[in-house]
Amino acid sequence: MVKWLKELDETLRGQKADPRMLAEGTAHIQIAPLVAASVVLGMIYGVCMGLYAVATRTPPCFAQLVTSAIKVPALFFLTLLVTFPSLYVFSALLGVRLGPKDTFRLILVPVTINLAVLASLGPITAFFTLSTTSYPFMKLLNVLFFAVAGLIGLKILLAMLSSLEAAQIPLAAMLREPEKIKGPVTDADKATPAKPTPQPVSRDRTAASKTFMVWVAIYALVGAQMGWILRPLVGSPDLPFQLFRNREANFFVDVFRTLSRLLGQ
Repeated sequence: MVKWLKELDETLRGQKADPRMLAEGTAHIQIAPLVAASVVLGMIYGVCMGLYAVATRTPPCFAQLVTSAIKVPALFFLTLLVTFPSLYVFSALLGVRLGPKDTFRLILVPVTINLAVLASLGPITAFFTLSTTSYPFMKLLNVLFFAVAGLIGLKILLAMLSSLEAAQIPLAAMLREPEKIKGPVTDADKATPAKPTPQPVSRDRTAASKTFMVWVAIYALVGAQMGWILRPLVGSPDLPFQLFRNREANFFVDVFRTLSRLLGQ
């Protein structure tokens, strides 16, 4: 337990995303401790979500609390499972030369940060759970918190990929450009300071970065729909407990309906 707490602390402090360490690879990112930390953090927020079914039902629905604690970490890892092949391909297009295991290590850092942000917002979710009975409000509040945590996690991922890409550019430039033959160095050359040569942004690099943004959109879309598939996570007080709801509509339609119900109250 001490090991994964240490790994979590280093991740939150940005040590896992340090460009100097990423330049040497991803071996400093330990998979098992971060997976354990992610699961625990997801369960913490899941308990806070499921608390609504305990506070608003008579008798309290503890089954919803337990299933929400399981579903929240499952949501993130199932989304990763679905989108991981595209992540590997897109990172290769971006110029990041990593194998599947290294790519998994890379994505594990923002996922852990994502869940850590959610867990930190858990007390706020619990506070509103105990202070309101509005189901539409609680649903939209959780959607907002998931969106905020997701944006932070994806920002970390893009920063890590940018660091890896930047670390590989000098090596690639050395391999592509032959050394220029220079004459003997004179005293005048020594006295004249060398002027820095501006490094233009590669068009290929910019295009690759834009291409990777497509994967970011795919990840967000799959994650949103995965949450819809795993519902209920909060638990409607008007419906009996179910492990899963029937398939209907989609996440975005439900958000629109919920917002309409909230504004109509």
